[in-house]
Parts: sequence; structure tokens; C-alpha cells
Amino acid sequence: MSDLLKLSKPIQPRFISKVKAGGGFEADYVKHSVIVEHLLGIIGPFDQEVKEILRGPGGEVEGVVGRFTFQIDGDTVVIEEAGGVERKDKGNALPAGEALKDCMSDAVKRAASRIGLGTHLWSGPGYTLYDSLSKRKPDHPSKEGFTPKLVTEKEATDE
Repeated sequence: MSDLLKLSKPIQPRFISKVKAGGGFEADYVKHSVIVEHLLGIIGPFDQEVKEILRGPGGEVEGVVGRFTFQIDGDTVVIEEAGGVERKDKGNALPAGEALKDCMSDAVKRAASRIGLGTHLWSGPGYTLYDSLSKRKPDHPSKEGFTPKLVTEKEATDE
């Protein structure tokens, strides 16, 4: 089974909880640790880098742009994704270090979704990625499935 197919497999319901989201609706939620465990268990260690820190008018950390480098089915895949502060400290901005950790946690979950992990949480009942990848024939004798070619490592470093 290819890495991409394993990444696209829906996360087991025991790891999914409901949280109140903006607008009064509930959203499915998976903890950062669960996403990281799945990534490490499927593709092994990965690199992450803060590319940019986004600050509010008062200088408080509000978000980051992170770059994540994954090895998927033998190919290097680089994803840049934004993450925001999701927690508040009694309504106040978090200390910078805590805010950065919060932002990177959000960014890694968003980057993981770009390589198929947890994508079903956003798609809901219409999720088709796992089924469609399961039906694909190998695109190369050494591979069992499709591998995305988003940005090569060379392209990412030539910017």
C-alpha cells in the first residue's frame, strides 16, 4: 500500500471529537498529537520550518507560514501552509512562544491535509480520495499508487 493511500485513509472515529466552532456549529477535531503520530507512523520524520511570523497591530503573534518537507513514496514533497492562533489566555493574546506553538500546530494539521491526512474531516460524507486512490494502478513498477508532485526540493530551495 502506498504512503499516499495510507495517508488518505480516514482517521479512526475514536480519535475524532466535536468542538464548537465559530457561527455556533460543531466541527470534527483531531488533536495535534494524533496527526503527528499518524505522519510519523506512515512516512517517518519530517522537516518543518517557520517561513514567516504574522503579527497583529499590537505586535502579537497571530499566525505563521510554515514549510513542511515530507518523503512520500520516495519523493520529496514540500508544502507551505498557514496556521493561526486558536486559543486565547482569558481573552488576551498568548505569550509569543505559546502563540507560535499554537500556530505551528495548526499549520502542521493543515499541511497534513494537503497530503491526504485528515482530509475526510473537511469533506464529510462526500469524501472520495481514499476510494479513488484505492482503485488506481501503479504509475511505476516500484510504486503501488499515485504520488503527488507538488514542488520538488530543488524548486523549493531555488526560490
